[in-house]
Amino acid sequence: MSVVIPSARDAADIAGCLASLADQDLSSAQFEVIVVINGTSPATFEHVQQYRSVYPDLRLKLIYQERGSAGAARNTGIAAARHQYLTFVDDDDRVGPRFLSTLMSRAAVDTVVIAPIINVDPSGGEDANNPLNLQITARAARPFPLVSAVTLLGFNACKLIPTAVARQHRYAEHLRSGEDICYMAAVALSREFTGVVGDIASESAYFRQLSAGSVSRQHQDFDFAVRQRLDVIIDLEQRRTWTGAGADAMLLSLIRAQVGFIRRFLQANPGERRHVVDAVVATGIRDFPWGEVNAGLAKHLAISYCFVPFEDTSATVAAKAIAERGRVVDVILNDMSSVRRTDPSLRTIAGRYIATETVIDAPASFAGWPAIRQFVEKGLAEANRLASKAGGYETLYSRVLWAGSHFLAGLFKAEHPDVVWTAEFSDPLSFGADGAPRPGTMPKDVLRKRFSSAIKAAGFTPPREDSLFTWCEYLAYALADELIFTNENQLDFMVSYIEDPSLRTRVRERAVVRPHPTPPAHGYTVTESSYVLSPRVVNIGYFGAFYDNRGLGEVLTALANSSASVRRHTRLHVFSKQPDQLRTAAAAMGIDDVVISNSYRPYLEFLNLCRRFDVLLVNDVTTGAELPINPFLPSKYSDYAGSGRPVWGLVDEGSPLSRKPLAFRSESGNAVAARAVLAEITRSFLAGELRHAEDPAGDGTDHDGHSGLLVSTAGP
Repeated sequence: MSVVIPSARDAADIAGCLASLADQDLSSAQFEVIVVINGTSPATFEHVQQYRSVYPDLRLKLIYQERGSAGAARNTGIAAARHQYLTFVDDDDRVGPRFLSTLMSRAAVDTVVIAPIINVDPSGGEDANNPLNLQITARAARPFPLVSAVTLLGFNACKLIPTAVARQHRYAEHLRSGEDICYMAAVALSREFTGVVGDIASESAYFRQLSAGSVSRQHQDFDFAVRQRLDVIIDLEQRRTWTGAGADAMLLSLIRAQVGFIRRFLQANPGERRHVVDAVVATGIRDFPWGEVNAGLAKHLAISYCFVPFEDTSATVAAKAIAERGRVVDVILNDMSSVRRTDPSLRTIAGRYIATETVIDAPASFAGWPAIRQFVEKGLAEANRLASKAGGYETLYSRVLWAGSHFLAGLFKAEHPDVVWTAEFSDPLSFGADGAPRPGTMPKDVLRKRFSSAIKAAGFTPPREDSLFTWCEYLAYALADELIFTNENQLDFMVSYIEDPSLRTRVRERAVVRPHPTPPAHGYTVTESSYVLSPRVVNIGYFGAFYDNRGLGEVLTALANSSASVRRHTRLHVFSKQPDQLRTAAAAMGIDDVVISNSYRPYLEFLNLCRRFDVLLVNDVTTGAELPINPFLPSKYSDYAGSGRPVWGLVDEGSPLSRKPLAFRSESGNAVAARAVLAEITRSFLAGELRHAEDPAGDGTDHDGHSGLLVSTAGP
């Protein structure tokens, strides 16, 4: 085995370490000692040379490198190692006389052997009952998966690893501290290692000298406790697979341990909170565990039945709303795993403002009252528990399209009348885009009686019908202190079918019209998309599903009937849930060389792509004749608006979208008007009037690596 010792100290400081290695009961022929002198004067190297004569049987290899970096020194030592196994020893530490032989007795190519670790204080006192050693000795009974022993990966010492694996990785030399954590994490991830603990007697132990320079004893200033910890977190996060597997769990635990330094710094320096938050946001870390640093700060409660990290438009809009409000909140959400996938990176949107997330274990349902009732009943118990712990909440925020949010918020408001409740409606709840009532019945049960009592207590008449969506609207109308609508049409339409005149008046008095929130600026750069666009054509991007009342038929027809110049200089990139269906339609129309059909992209990649297209395309919902006005504003518009790119709207006359500032517009369903817009976009592009979005690749190549025609992809 090879023993690697990085040393940046005076020659006298390494004396005890070398003496303990010379005193091993393992034959000196079975191990070499590699000392890498770094960052000190060359004279130190000459002084250490003297130990060759002091310990003539010790196979001592000395290397000098001018750069002072423990990580770089360890990389040098690994490269110089000649034996099958390797361990690290710090120059001011020492090891028991059976340390090496115990490690070697359990060595195997698929095993990392771990020795006990005893702390030694500056006065020489030994502590074998330190928390780390207690965890090591507790694992001595049986082998274990190495990735499950997270705390044992946070340092270099007392481990024997195969040299071949050690050489597959490098210590991050740019890190000023914590490089050992990142390196050992990489080793643990490289194969399914088994961890074993050797003899736990002190003769087989590693003796760690605690000093003022120890990480646990360093001065916890902003640079060490925040900046350097964030550098380590960035390195660890880059190794994540985002699958939720054991390896991901290990990395998350290591990340949380680093965040512990930041939390303790904030506890000691509360005035530095803004400085710390800005530093974290600037890193672009995708899944920072904000709850670790926000714990106990929330005086506000947010209820969002569907919330990030679940992939759903309503979840991301709710997260954007919380970010826009800028208050630290506790969040209550439902478990949507049965109907929605998760994307942990979505926490980036509002994570900095979230203290706790409480997930309610209830069946997920949009219109099924038994499932919604479970969420409300369980959620109310949790909301009251959180409120008691927080000493009461000042404000309450809830948002629907998922009705469970307002039902729970309404009951909480009834029990806590002093809390200021803001209830937001993304769209009309009782009616769909076709003008027909949404199906969903509320039975005459105990909760309905409670809702009825709360509405009556507020001085209003409960609805006579059984629609759970109407009951949801009435509960918010009667109790909420502020009612948010995304546009004037929506407000007018929803007020029009309120039966109680006094309730209509209250809604008008409490109403605030506020469009869907635009994502924070950093949201557009968190995830860099590898999707490549050609600078030789106008790249128009469309993101969205296709419905009977929302499609791209007029644009496809317009492309099919456009001039050769327009078709040659235009590429329409569509990201939808039906990529194969669109490819088939484009091929049938003879425009498969112009239309590039793709699967949906994750939300944060979508935001990044928004900034790279030359024009972004959004279409209105085409409403049924039963609706007197169009009350729907596509949430996609707010995402587009934050990108800074020109937007082309396919608009329904008089709709909320038709009133927005659009660079290009044409009437929904009008292929002739769409053809004219395509010609206008092409003319602007050829005249240099349309600013071209940047191609991050910088080479103008397309998906197949060639210039010109882009080929379609169907990746996730």
